[in-house]
Amino acid sequence: MIMHCLVKRTLWAVITLVTLCPSLLPASSQDESLVFGVFPYLSANQMMEQLSPLCKRIEEALGRKVILVSAPNFLSYVERTARGEYDLVLTAAHMGHLAEKLNGWQRIVQSGQKTATVLLVRTESSIRRLEDLRGKKMAVGNRLSITYLLAEKALAEAGIIMGQDMEVIETATFSNVVQSVFLGEADVGATPTLLWDNWENVNAEQHQQLREIFRAQPATPSFLVMASPRTDQATIRSLIDSLLSFAEVLEGKIFFQKSQFESFQPLDDATIESAAPFVHVLVQP
Repeated sequence: MIMHCLVKRTLWAVITLVTLCPSLLPASSQDESLVFGVFPYLSANQMMEQLSPLCKRIEEALGRKVILVSAPNFLSYVERTARGEYDLVLTAAHMGHLAEKLNGWQRIVQSGQKTATVLLVRTESSIRRLEDLRGKKMAVGNRLSITYLLAEKALAEAGIIMGQDMEVIETATFSNVVQSVFLGEADVGATPTLLWDNWENVNAEQHQQLREIFRAQPATPSFLVMASPRTDQATIRSLIDSLLSFAEVLEGKIFFQKSQFESFQPLDDATIESAAPFVHVLVQP
């Protein structure tokens, strides 16, 4: 069940089905489609809708179809990237760092938007500061995410150890984090500012009935676009040129506004190294 990069009303299981069947995704050649692997940071519907313009831009630059896929969770996504099951990736900074250092993935661009964490509670909650979270329930999107690590660091500095001084509830996506707090299943939720600040992903009712108690400083770019080690340099150059100039066309302006990626910028050494402190959670003992 391979899907062209079009907006479809699908369930996460559809994308999972594709990624669970790598035999359906042959190795790329000049005349074949490109498999674009996206780390699972939103629901399938939101991801497909947000990234369709980006897929179209890549298709126009390379003259090849783009197949948008993901993975059931962060760890399986990292493993599939390492195995070379994708031709291109839209990945988190620490995942990109690991892919380059260990597997030779090649740099394309980084997002202008940077990863930061916001902690949310219900508006009527008595929780006002980090110290009030002792003994509470916190919803998180994924323990391998930079969002989680930033929340863990902030709480540790306030004297609270996640999983010890407070219960941690891991949800499928960051969208589910917001929903868990909204429904009262958790006292607080840690989610990216990218999600919370973008009303495309958090509906008005949720936004009105939740409030921030903490916002971390940005750490790394939210997204890196990278190409597999087998990608030729002419393709790399075409991708870089096309994505760096995407903001110059109307479709690009709309894409950056809706996705809140802000822009695409050159991916340099400083960016790759900024993600180094977060890589340890991806390396299995």
